[in-house]
Amino acid sequence: MLKSSMKNPKVLWVNPSFLDYRIPLYKELNNLYDGNFYLVYSKQRIPQRCIDKIEKTLGDNAIGLPREKQIKLGGRGDFANTGVSVPFPRGLYKLIKSVNSDVIIAEGFFQFTPWALWYSFIRRKPLIIAYERTAHTERHCPWWRKAYRKLVNKFVSGYIVNGVLTKEYLISQGVNPNKIFTGGMCADSTQLALNSSTYGKKERENLKKKLCIGNSGLIYIFVGQLIERKGVNYLLEAWREHSKRYPDDIMLIIGDGPLREAYIEKYGTDRSVIFAGAIDYSEIYKYYAISDAFVMPTLEDNWSLVVPEAMACGLPVACSIYNGCYPELVQEGRNGTLFDPLKEDTILNSLSLFHDVDLQSYGQESIKIEQEFSPKQTALNVYKAVSETIDK
Repeated sequence: MLKSSMKNPKVLWVNPSFLDYRIPLYKELNNLYDGNFYLVYSKQRIPQRCIDKIEKTLGDNAIGLPREKQIKLGGRGDFANTGVSVPFPRGLYKLIKSVNSDVIIAEGFFQFTPWALWYSFIRRKPLIIAYERTAHTERHCPWWRKAYRKLVNKFVSGYIVNGVLTKEYLISQGVNPNKIFTGGMCADSTQLALNSSTYGKKERENLKKKLCIGNSGLIYIFVGQLIERKGVNYLLEAWREHSKRYPDDIMLIIGDGPLREAYIEKYGTDRSVIFAGAIDYSEIYKYYAISDAFVMPTLEDNWSLVVPEAMACGLPVACSIYNGCYPELVQEGRNGTLFDPLKEDTILNSLSLFHDVDLQSYGQESIKIEQEFSPKQTALNVYKAVSETIDK
């Protein structure tokens, strides 16, 4: 077995799909491994902007699979385990083999992982799985998926997970806790924080004027897809009551999705609710910068990345208890509050809280907490997990 005393082990991360937030992490990992970090991904699954960014960041170490076929079976709902996508990535194993890595990290149990597992088995190399699911997101997981995961677990050397809820779920599925390492998720927080902090007062006022937002009340912001799973309808129903007590407050909804038109029809006549539509990732910091508090009413999320993004920009957070990131990121009485989106009174209490606390203090605490989940710190967590795993 490979020992971590080797100066520069070659590490390959097999991740078919990712967005902008992952790229700073991969950059940090490549620095830690002195250029010996590699990535295999699908060019069909990520937007061109991310392909351009990862190729610029990793150069030839970013290896994209040009084409693949997928067959979708079962339902197509927003929630986990409503269907399954079966990949047919022709040429994937050849790409994995070409790297000749000492350690291989795979994303989740399925998709490209079977090919990574086969390489690990044939070459007798450690296989580490990066995993994100929680007991809540997997509450409807079918028996055959659980059985498959238990089979794969027999060949896995270690796991890198988001936080305590994912670790607890894996343990409940029979995974040895000594094989699980937390701290594997981060947002592109460094650049977001810098952009937000340097966004000038005049520019903020101009953006608020463009959105027809005054300076009297608090500005709450939601960022995400307008789909059933995100729970925005529960938030907006509660907002009707909140705005009666705080008529100057604003709810700023950033995002697009199949429910956008229905939400606009139902809630768009309320002047306190602003649907700003989809905002390019490079511009999102401006909207965090003009806001006072971030709200995430999700009904199901492994680790909602917009939460640490908002925190990095100095926002206090009201977060759903169905969001897997809350144990690490949202500390009541320090930087935010928790609520159950299915219970309107808890939403109202959370929204009202921000009228009774020091928002600046809460925002500064958000920044401090989020720094433990920066790309640099997360890369160190992954590095440590790999080192300890291959030493066992």
